[in-house]
Amino acid sequence: MDIRQVKYFIEIINSQSYSLAAKNLFVTQPTLSWNMTKLQNDLGTKLLYQVGNKVLPTSAGELLYEKGSSIVQDFDQLEATLLNQAYREDEELVIGSNAVISPFFMPLIEQFMSEYPHISLHIVEEGSIKTQKKVSEGDLEIGIVSYPINFPNLSVEKNMFHSFHYDAYVVMRSDHSLAKEKSLKFSELKEQAFVSMSKDFVLYHVLQDLAEESGFRPNVRFISNNHEVVLQTILNSQADQTVALMPIQLQDEYRNENLTWVKLDNKVKKFDIVVIHEKNRTLSPIAAQFLEFVTSHKIKK
Repeated sequence: MDIRQVKYFIEIINSQSYSLAAKNLFVTQPTLSWNMTKLQNDLGTKLLYQVGNKVLPTSAGELLYEKGSSIVQDFDQLEATLLNQAYREDEELVIGSNAVISPFFMPLIEQFMSEYPHISLHIVEEGSIKTQKKVSEGDLEIGIVSYPINFPNLSVEKNMFHSFHYDAYVVMRSDHSLAKEKSLKFSELKEQAFVSMSKDFVLYHVLQDLAEESGFRPNVRFISNNHEVVLQTILNSQADQTVALMPIQLQDEYRNENLTWVKLDNKVKKFDIVVIHEKNRTLSPIAAQFLEFVTSHKIKK
């Protein structure tokens, strides 16, 4: 028994006629008769009978009509709701990320937008820690963030084919006295002034932790939520006074600038970039579509 056969049965009882029911249902009368025969055979009982020109239900048919009418009504309402939801999905999907880490996933995001042109994607640019907090509290469904993950109620998803991460380097003006060094111990930066990303970013906390491990408190002179502002501040500073901790992966964007990126000798692990969502939250269809796409597709060459 399927819902289509129940609908056919109900219309036959309402019309009291195979021919009229077939007309109302836009099917042929043989199709209707075949489905009713199959329905009765599958259930092992007679559901209707014909007397003269009238088709009437048996007691079993009365039960199917009564219960089936309610089921069909609920089914039609559910179908309409789902179709209406699908129609509304020609709208915006909001995800959390930031300008430092979203470029890693951008090729996949661009592929997603190309394949689903009806979806408008809006990236809320905030630090990884703040993005994690928003996803954890249900303000965002999806976030693209860097490790560490600070909230236990978050699920972490990685792309099946690609590994994304960044490495923290010391950035300074190219005429800085330390710019010719191949690598630096963080303790060598004790006398430097730092420009830093804000507390919403993992890099701020990495800076504080490295300084503590090296036995000093960092002199943080300027804080910003924008990596471009951080790097411009370095460029505008006096040569030997200011440095910052930034992802080396940004270097290609600033090759024409007067900046040098120096590796740290300290054991600073790579920071994985992943997609997060709340563990116990059911995703909307549009968010689920995005999550599935960016974790299961290869970047096209």
